[in-house]
Amino acid sequence: MAKRYTRQEFLDRLWATVKAGKPLVMTGAGNGIAAKFIERGGIDILGVYNTGYFRMQGYGSLAGMLPILDNNELIYNMGKREVLPQVQEVPVIAGVAGVDPLRDMRLYLQDLNHIGYSGVHNFPTVAWYDGEFRRTLEATGLGYEHELHMINIARDLDMLTIGYAFNMEDAKRLFAEAPPDIYIFHAGITRGGSTGYSEGRGIEEMAEISQKHYDFARSQKPGVILLAHGAALSGPDTAQYMVTHTDCHGVQLGSAIERMAVEQPLEARAAAFKAITFPEGSQRWI
Repeated sequence: MAKRYTRQEFLDRLWATVKAGKPLVMTGAGNGIAAKFIERGGIDILGVYNTGYFRMQGYGSLAGMLPILDNNELIYNMGKREVLPQVQEVPVIAGVAGVDPLRDMRLYLQDLNHIGYSGVHNFPTVAWYDGEFRRTLEATGLGYEHELHMINIARDLDMLTIGYAFNMEDAKRLFAEAPPDIYIFHAGITRGGSTGYSEGRGIEEMAEISQKHYDFARSQKPGVILLAHGAALSGPDTAQYMVTHTDCHGVQLGSAIERMAVEQPLEARAAAFKAITFPEGSQRWI
């Protein structure tokens, strides 16, 4: 069963890795077997997200932004029954829908911590929406402020906090009202594979805009941990590019570790089994 860490214990582990000269790797895990073997690969943070669940069912990440399942119920049950029992030492965080008027958020976060989650991340997030729909959400009381409130509650409960933003306006709100321990600029849906978004940002553009966010984040909270995510960051080579060309401390992986790790290998292995043959001259039919 996963070990529960205090916020400071969690941070101490992360900074020890960075100070040892090793970039951080945070990944999602959409089921128990993914969590089991991702941890064996030596990653630093494991996240449980509704997107991970949908990815491992064969759907695109944006399924997690649609009203298909109750995110907070899913994350609780998926963690308790599938992921947390397979984890030994790596800290596990929960992707929490902060805009949830049907729950007492403090009680819910206490329940998450009780079963083994050591931190939270504001995902799914209204930050992914823009235009008239986003403005209407904000104007009707279903906006980003609920996610910021959730992050602050988690901090009060001694849980590590991770903050997402998709643009500078939301980044400014995040650091003004709920400065997180880890900041992740989401550069967009990951490229590649069966459900990737091929028209997303290239790696050079991703690095450039991410660095602007990192500069801002450090101006607001010098000790914040910075992770790169999304868009062209789809493999170890592009992860290396982000670490080399920006000030990030490491990377966060979703599709790049869950979906892409199984799509082609499973197809190739199935094809290899299908390629077996009967011995020459053998007849096994009537």
